[in-house]
Amino acid sequence: MGLKRREFLQQAGRVLAAIGISEAGWLRLGSRYLEALAQPTARKLALLVGVDQYSESPLHGCVTDVELQRELLVYRFGFAPSDILTLTDARATRENIETAFVTHLREQAKPGDVVVFHFSGCGSRVSFGDSPAKMQNSLVPANDVVPLLENRSVNDILEETVLQLVRSLATENAIAILDTSYSYPGFLKNGNFRIRSRPRPTIGQPSLAELTFAEGLQSGKNNGSVIAVLAAAANSQIAGEQEWNGFTAGLFTYALTQSLWLATPASSFSVSFSRAAGTVEQIAGLSQQPQIRPDNLTTAPALNFATSLMLNSAAADGAVTAVEDGGKTVQLWLGGLSAGVLDCCGGSVFAVDAKEGDSLGDSNASRLLVRSRTGLSAKAQILDKLDRTKGQLTAGDLVREEIRVLPRNIGLTVALDSGLERIERVDATSAFATVPQVSAVGSEQPADFRFGRVSETIVAQTPAAYEPALYQGRYGLFSVSQMLIPDTQGDGGEAVKVAVQRLIPQLKALQAGKLLRLTVNETSSRLKVRAVLATLAPQARVMVQRESVRASGDYRLEPLSAPSEKSSNLGILSLPIGSRIQYRLYNESDRPVYAAVFSSDTAGRLLAMNYQAESDAGAMSMAIAPGDNLSVPAAGALGLAVSGAVGLAETLIIVSENSFDRTLAAIAAEMQQTRDTLPLVLLNPLNVARAVLEDLHAASIPGVQKLGISTDDLALDVNVWATLSFVYRVV
Repeated sequence: MGLKRREFLQQAGRVLAAIGISEAGWLRLGSRYLEALAQPTARKLALLVGVDQYSESPLHGCVTDVELQRELLVYRFGFAPSDILTLTDARATRENIETAFVTHLREQAKPGDVVVFHFSGCGSRVSFGDSPAKMQNSLVPANDVVPLLENRSVNDILEETVLQLVRSLATENAIAILDTSYSYPGFLKNGNFRIRSRPRPTIGQPSLAELTFAEGLQSGKNNGSVIAVLAAAANSQIAGEQEWNGFTAGLFTYALTQSLWLATPASSFSVSFSRAAGTVEQIAGLSQQPQIRPDNLTTAPALNFATSLMLNSAAADGAVTAVEDGGKTVQLWLGGLSAGVLDCCGGSVFAVDAKEGDSLGDSNASRLLVRSRTGLSAKAQILDKLDRTKGQLTAGDLVREEIRVLPRNIGLTVALDSGLERIERVDATSAFATVPQVSAVGSEQPADFRFGRVSETIVAQTPAAYEPALYQGRYGLFSVSQMLIPDTQGDGGEAVKVAVQRLIPQLKALQAGKLLRLTVNETSSRLKVRAVLATLAPQARVMVQRESVRASGDYRLEPLSAPSEKSSNLGILSLPIGSRIQYRLYNESDRPVYAAVFSSDTAGRLLAMNYQAESDAGAMSMAIAPGDNLSVPAAGALGLAVSGAVGLAETLIIVSENSFDRTLAAIAAEMQQTRDTLPLVLLNPLNVARAVLEDLHAASIPGVQKLGISTDDLALDVNVWATLSFVYRVV
């Protein structure tokens, strides 16, 4: 194991030690999931359970979760379809789940085999008496029963039963993934999220059949191995599912499976899990934070798993699931794409079996043009004739993004909160209709943000610093998880139409941020660049690194080795107000590049970070030579002060082979600040964001023309640009 990798895991271990997990325990648990999945010779068994059809309050994304996991295990980690058993909806009874675990997993698994158990559905708590200390977590099966006063028994599966089942396996390569939550908060929805907990107060107790089954496990074989539970949220939190354009899925399952599609042979589990946890936090805020919950960690033997992982293949965005029309079209599963890019993927081009080092002109990879999409599946046309010596396309061939096509008219969608009265919704719909490329939808529909009354929507979800009484009668913008966006609340008593007009500048900035975020492609870019976010004060240290993981070529800078640059973080990074930070970009490619650095603060404002005088080496207009680097702010400066309201901020470092001529012109067109003032708060953020996309499109024209693609939309070639994202929480 290389020194740099060992330091990474040791640092991660020290972070976890602060919350009671030893470094040795993290090395065991953190490596096991990916390592076990990647075993080339062991048999791989999985039991995947998803329940949407509950009688009291149905869910909508649990069966999709099963599909997400199944496609990942088959196409990314080499599970045989016959070794994956799925139980969904009516088939997912308590009896069937427990029987399937015994017959499909426990009776078949041998030492060294890999076992995955996944559950998506409602969770709850059951009692073993009147004391809260005697409550236990439980999973709610499809045949849930409502307890009666004379019979308080429910049909739940105790979480402890699941752990006992996993401990009883003959293999130590086992993982349990639970996308559920146990505490009912008193409401079924949180903003755009449906909550995965049983919608009633906890009054039930385990059934006699469940207790008898669990007792049999305790008296039977138990190998005492360490197991890890990947939980969608902490015990006291809620876990949610969200509707995207065409499908609904659990926030955690979608984020986790997406991050594992993009894992590389050099990835550690901490990287994949922290990416998934960060994605969930960006959407749900602090209301849902995925957890790795160790089981029996203190008594298990100290096992030393290798941390260099050999996956079945390189990172991928999805796979071919079927070849149709005599080999002219294919069906694709695109589980590795982010929801935003997936939503726009019509017309995009993917490469099949592209080897590291391939370019668009190479014949080693066939190209597929996406013609239509339904949910996570797409139909694509084969663009080029296959080399017959390499055979035809087959189901299981992995695909990777080559040309990202984005519409020029991407807008912003705002959901109207259900707490608004009918006349308020009518006025809001009318007002939003006058704002270009901003549309209002019902509270149940997918949206980018929510509009509602501050007093009624922040009571349960906002930090203690917000006092609802202070915001009586005000309107504001909220995230889809019901968190108030700073500086969007108005004065009490304003009319809805006045509120919408007041919000237009913020809406334009938020739309600009959405457009720029659609360029993030660190997992698909072929431009070899790397960047770090470092603090200069109160302590000098590198906090997080991002790089284009698929970039080809052997040219690479010497690795960072200073003691201040050996830190890693799990989940989203937190930076205290007053910290001073700096970004460092390294050009490890064989060609000059240009960089545009933008930040979106906690209020959604868009800031240009490196629009400086042409004499400055870090300016947007200056080329960065191969092997060279730049710092923003410039090396030797005091750094940028972290400021603003508490919340999430994001910085995008956008790197291109071509200069950002249109972007520079758009900034200069209405710039009212001086060139020496940094960062610049953009007064025309939407124009600037559109100019960035046009610059990347212009840089991509040669590659797009090679494929003979004609489109009126924006076509971006992964060979010529890379966008690296740094998200941090201001605290």
